[in-house]
Amino acid sequence: MRTYATAADYYVFTGGEQPVNENDEPVTDRELNALLRRASIQVESYVRLARYDTDDDGYPVDPDVSEAMTEATCAQVTWWDETGDVTGADAISGVTKILSVSLGSGNTAGGQRSPAEARASAEAITILENAGLITAFVAHT
Repeated sequence: MRTYATAADYYVFTGGEQPVNENDEPVTDRELNALLRRASIQVESYVRLARYDTDDDGYPVDPDVSEAMTEATCAQVTWWDETGDVTGADAISGVTKILSVSLGSGNTAGGQRSPAEARASAEAITILENAGLITAFVAHT
């Protein structure tokens, strides 16, 4: 399984400081590393129709494509951190009513969002679109 960003990449992307131990060595959070792996899977799903050169391990060889994949992965983790919904499960929880008060999750002007839509980071998709990895058409060669 490919992972497109490290904890250090995430902290650079978010403008935060990566924690260090008493020997000034970077400390990585197991949960953050797990989220970066999951976000990498999500990013791969966004670019599954994209064409770009890869090395033997499947990583992009073009530095611009590699950077876009890293930033999109970090943006995806940031989205999950902001929404608190890594799986998209909140999108299907529906509305809870207590007397005249309605509490809902995943509602949009057009109705309920699918779990896939709830998981998707608009910023990650924009990063990949700007890098030419997501387009409105597919070229058959």
